[in-house]
Amino acid sequence: MLLSITPEQALDLIASPRQILKDRIVPAQFPYIPDSPYKPGYDWLFSYERRIAAFLEKWLKPFRYELIGENGILCEALSNAFFHGHGKDPDKPIIVRVIVGEQGLIVQVKDTGRGFDVRTVYNQFRNQKKYYSKAGNGIRLMAQSSSFGVLHDPTGTNFILVHLFDNTMEKLASYSGVIKPA
Repeated sequence: MLLSITPEQALDLIASPRQILKDRIVPAQFPYIPDSPYKPGYDWLFSYERRIAAFLEKWLKPFRYELIGENGILCEALSNAFFHGHGKDPDKPIIVRVIVGEQGLIVQVKDTGRGFDVRTVYNQFRNQKKYYSKAGNGIRLMAQSSSFGVLHDPTGTNFILVHLFDNTMEKLASYSGVIKPA
C-alpha cells in the first residue's frame, strides 16, 4: 500500500524506533555469481537481497517472497536505486537501514541520485496515467501490498517500507490515507 505520510510519521507509528542495521552497499564490491537468475550487472542484488532477508527473518519470515525475488518490494526498491537513482553505476553506494520499534519495523533504501517527483508519480499512478519511464513494476507492487506500507521521502531518493507487527494495515490506511488508482 502506498502511503501519504512523512518519514517522521512512519517512525512515530512503529513507536520507540532504534536503528539495528545500516548497510552501505556498493554493487561493484560484490562478487560475480555465474548462476544468478538476475540480469547481468545485478549479481549484487541476488546476493544482497538474500542477506537482508536472512537478517529480517526474525520479524518478516512469512513475508519473505513479498520482499525479495522477482516480484519483491524490497528487490524493486534496491533495483530502482541502482537503475534509476544511480544510472547502473556500480560504484555508487546504496544505503539500507533497518529500524525496529515496539509496534513495527521500517526498512529504508536510500540512493544518491537526483530523485524523482514523488507527488507527480503518485498522482499519475492514482489517476491511472503513465507514471514511469521504463517499466513501472515497483509502484504497482508497492501499492498492491497488503502486508507493507510504502512511502518515499519528498526528494524521491529514500524508499521507506513500514510493517506493523500486529498486521493492522487498516491502521496505516486510516492514519495516512492510502494512494490507490482511481
